[in-house]
Amino acid sequence: MVDYAMDIYKQLHNGEESKEMEEQKKTVYEQLEELRSKAKPLVSFFDDDEKKNALLESEDFNVSGVIKASNGEVSASTVENYRLLAKFNYDCGDYSSARTMLNNYISLFVSGKEDLYDTESFEKSNLSLLEALWGRLSCEILLGNVETATSSLAIVRMVLESLSSSHKISHYETLRQRTWLLHWGLFVFWNGTRKGTELMMDLFTSEKYLQAITTNAPHLIRYLTAAVLINKRRSGVKMMRELMRVMHQSSDCHDIKDPIIEFIDSLCIRFDFEGAQTKLAECENVLKADFFLCKQANVFMEEARVFIFENYCRIHSKLRVSDLAEMLAMDAVSAERWIVDLIRTTDLSAKIDLAENCVVMTGTSNSRASVFQTVLDRTKDLNIRSSNLLRNFQAGLLREKESKEAEYDD
Repeated sequence: MVDYAMDIYKQLHNGEESKEMEEQKKTVYEQLEELRSKAKPLVSFFDDDEKKNALLESEDFNVSGVIKASNGEVSASTVENYRLLAKFNYDCGDYSSARTMLNNYISLFVSGKEDLYDTESFEKSNLSLLEALWGRLSCEILLGNVETATSSLAIVRMVLESLSSSHKISHYETLRQRTWLLHWGLFVFWNGTRKGTELMMDLFTSEKYLQAITTNAPHLIRYLTAAVLINKRRSGVKMMRELMRVMHQSSDCHDIKDPIIEFIDSLCIRFDFEGAQTKLAECENVLKADFFLCKQANVFMEEARVFIFENYCRIHSKLRVSDLAEMLAMDAVSAERWIVDLIRTTDLSAKIDLAENCVVMTGTSNSRASVFQTVLDRTKDLNIRSSNLLRNFQAGLLREKESKEAEYDD
């Protein structure tokens, strides 16, 4: 990284070298050599396949087993220096070496015969291991390994929740870590596949992580909204209702100004088709400028047009093609061709009347939820939430009582 920064400096200053950067480079190499020297015994152990395999067969492949097998060459401080060396390689931009070293370090805390990318391998975890798992996740993302990054993200989440449930980390730290997990997850989920966005919806709409979004990161609702709209045909009405609930909760606490969110709000809550059309035009510029959404811009715009059309059809039995073309920001010929293709590829009950140049809805729309169904959907999980709230309250009272008793005994 220092060499890269020096190259940029030379380009900006006509080949002139920076003495300050030269000193910084010297310091970095000195630190690197020092860490290599301190971690050398463990580096040599992992490079020796014979010793490593022998320890694996004895089922004693862990920190204490490595220390014992090394005849005193490896100590607990050597293991820590090995971890620090992996982090130093990461900071220097050598992500491949950092990933390999972190995998070696992580293997010392699980059974060596288990899969390091399987969540079942990490039932017993600690905070230092969580830090190493975060580092490995970063390496996988930066190396562009989508599949292993997805597995690494799932392991980080599992270990985080395990530490939280066992009270090894505070509630504040848990909330902070969940917020970071949501942000790092964007690099994993928005990989150009529908499976990734489906996994993102599952994570973002889970109760614990939804709390992190509404509390710390309401701006992430943009990505949840985009994912729900892109996967609307698969996820159906249920996920769209869930999105409405999330948007409602967030609007009570935050004033969110985002064209993508406002597009759904205009269309599904206020039924403002002109406002939705205006916001859709803004969405196109936002999508192209967004690092995660730019590759899905065309898909989003297509699904958004379909969504406008579907909602418009719910309240009209007959629509002029010219009006639809204006609403969809298309010319009349393209709009007519687009509507014909849409009728053929979806379950939309409609036909085009060429004589009057309009679209006629031929079936009864049952997609609009009844008042009864809406109330049922919004209240069905009240009992579960009330029970969770009561249980958390009782647990808090018990901890407070134990804390006061401990203070009294002291």
